Amino acid sequence: MSQGLACTVRGHRPGWVVAVRQANYSAFNGGHRTPSAYSLVVCETCPAAWRTKAKYVATLPDRF
Repeated sequence: MSQGLACTVRGHRPGWVVAVRQANYSAFNGGHRTPSAYSLVVCETCPAAWRTKAKYVATLPDRF
């Protein structure tokens, strides 16, 4: 299951990167990093961004 607007354009896949890997930053915990099963994936070709715990995330590069 994913959260957010996921990119569905097959040709954009080379532009997918992980912005936050297996963590979350929340205002509820003061903006600190909290471990999570989900990662934030961003498509650098279009404005799509989504959180997912899919296995393909392990094959994606980190954004920064």
